[in-house]
Amino acid sequence: MHIGTQLQAPDGFHSLSKSIRYYFAGRRSHDRAALLVWFEKARKQRRVRCIWLGECEFERALLDDPPGLVHEKRQYTLPEWLKDQEGVSFEEIEELRYKNKKETYRQQVERAYTHISEAVANAEKILSSDNPLKALSSYNAKNGKGVHLHRMQVWFFSFILHGRNIWALKRSGGLTGRWDRADASHTNRKLGRPSLSDGSMYGWPSGPMQEKIRTSYLRFCGLGVTMADIHRKALADVFGTKVRKLESGRLQLYHPENEPFPSYGQFRYRVVRKFGVDDIRNTVWGYPRVRLNAKQNKGNFTRPYANLLESVAVDAFHVAERPRAFRSDAPMSPLIVARGICETSGAVVGVGFSLGAETAEAYRSMLFCMAIPKKYYARLIGVPPDDLDWIAEGLPPSFMSDRGPGGTKDLVTELELAFPIKTIIPSYSGQSNAVAEASHPRTINLEGAPSFLQSDLDVAETIKREVYRACRDNHTSDISSRLSNEAVHVFLQRGWPATPHCYWKYLEERLRTSGHAISVEQAVRAFCTPVSLKVDCHGVNYKGTWYNSDEFKATRIQTQVAGLADVTLSGFILSMMVRYLWVEVRGRLIEVEALRRVREDGEDLYIPLSRLNEFAEERRGLRAMTRESTTAADVDTRLRFEAETGHPWDAAHRRAGSPKRPSGTTAEEADVLGRTASRRRG
Repeated sequence: MHIGTQLQAPDGFHSLSKSIRYYFAGRRSHDRAALLVWFEKARKQRRVRCIWLGECEFERALLDDPPGLVHEKRQYTLPEWLKDQEGVSFEEIEELRYKNKKETYRQQVERAYTHISEAVANAEKILSSDNPLKALSSYNAKNGKGVHLHRMQVWFFSFILHGRNIWALKRSGGLTGRWDRADASHTNRKLGRPSLSDGSMYGWPSGPMQEKIRTSYLRFCGLGVTMADIHRKALADVFGTKVRKLESGRLQLYHPENEPFPSYGQFRYRVVRKFGVDDIRNTVWGYPRVRLNAKQNKGNFTRPYANLLESVAVDAFHVAERPRAFRSDAPMSPLIVARGICETSGAVVGVGFSLGAETAEAYRSMLFCMAIPKKYYARLIGVPPDDLDWIAEGLPPSFMSDRGPGGTKDLVTELELAFPIKTIIPSYSGQSNAVAEASHPRTINLEGAPSFLQSDLDVAETIKREVYRACRDNHTSDISSRLSNEAVHVFLQRGWPATPHCYWKYLEERLRTSGHAISVEQAVRAFCTPVSLKVDCHGVNYKGTWYNSDEFKATRIQTQVAGLADVTLSGFILSMMVRYLWVEVRGRLIEVEALRRVREDGEDLYIPLSRLNEFAEERRGLRAMTRESTTAADVDTRLRFEAETGHPWDAAHRRAGSPKRPSGTTAEEADVLGRTASRRRG
């Protein structure tokens, strides 16, 4: 047992009460008596009390069965009046205090310590004296006009009995304002600041009115209805107040029968106490706004998931720049990009597109992109397959969408596999789909006159850029916070960055996936738009563009329909991408490529777009060589001219003002040259 051990007498013990916390303060050297100290709350201040227990009496109280003295279950490290502040760093919370304070917590305790420092230096002598309180008073007298003796006694024993912790000298103040207004003893007492204009006794206590206040709040509350509006309606319609005009011209509320009515502060206090601030904010602002502006993080969205494609969040966004038209610089409608994000890895799994508005086709084309190998997808949109290091592939067991086109029941109707039920999130609630929303490109809202961004890219080029962006995001997003300790170790060993691409590889190696794969043919039939296609000798015609391929020619369907009119086949086309389409021939799905008409040796021929790309590549090489040759020719001409005339090619300088009419010899020269030129024209 050490100095400051706190004891209690569970059943009382001689002069010791069971309701008091006693502190062991040491023993006298000559008779081994034990000194017990306790703090007593007097009317205006605390007092220190002491009692001596003889050696045998004290030890018997500790060793009896049952013992007369036992250790308190909770040993306070600070005095009882500071027990709620144990473990608090007072220096850390100093910044939270009001700015005009007279002294800091540190200054407060150091000032108190200066009054007991001499007594603390002689603590052993004081505690072993027959009357410690009297011995302590002699040190207080040396301080002259110091502090009150009783206060010094409290400081001294608080410091000594709590491990000589200087923070035991802090003033109590933690309980300020913690008394309960709802206590029955305060029901009929008017609390709060007195009225400055109408007197301290003006008004009524809110306790008797609380049920009426709650009822009126429920009657008038609603979206966009403020507490002030509710209070005013309640005063008029529920509490029956009237308005009178004072001599000063000020208006004042009153009740004709002197019935009580609440002030705004009383009304709000009772409502908040009953329903809570959160429910009130949801009622006034609506849950989406409250959630959007919440300051506290209530968890993340990825915690429930452990496998790839266990859940996919889908959403669409407008591309900030308006693409230009193919044949002019006029702006087109905005491009809409639908994205599917794996909630486990954060990887973009698929993208889809529509123009002008968010459509179901955009989401279907996104699902198509998810289901097929990305190298195959790159070829469909005209991107070199090696440009896309994009390994995310597969369909999820479910996906989350808002109530837009991505959440319609008939989004996918032709899938032979039973496509899973979608989770519909609330409309106008971006945080409910935070994984997808957070992946969208950021834009800055500008003030002032309206303006827009005009892109130098056409629609097809903008689509390619957004595909590149989706692939890039899988290599640039930092998802280190999602990784387990085991994954972090593996990533460091392999030198992998914490990106969705690498996390996808990590989980895929371990077959931690909930996704499933389908063939390209299944994906085409499920997600692409069905169309009716005309067939003639040139191939398949769709909106004035012909399509063909070696595989389609091998079916000899063109030969069989030669001379026949209006022969059609069913087919499929991918939204916003007309480079390739698929046609059904005798139950088989055949891919055909768009052809372009070119003139060669007097004949019109249809050539696949891929062959045109090869021609374009050759043409670019020829243009580069031509640029070099024409530059050399220009330089050669300039050099020859300078050698002939002795002047540089650009032999001119700028002069101020406007040129004057020729006069004198200059006019004669101009006249001669003019007549010569006229004769030559004749």
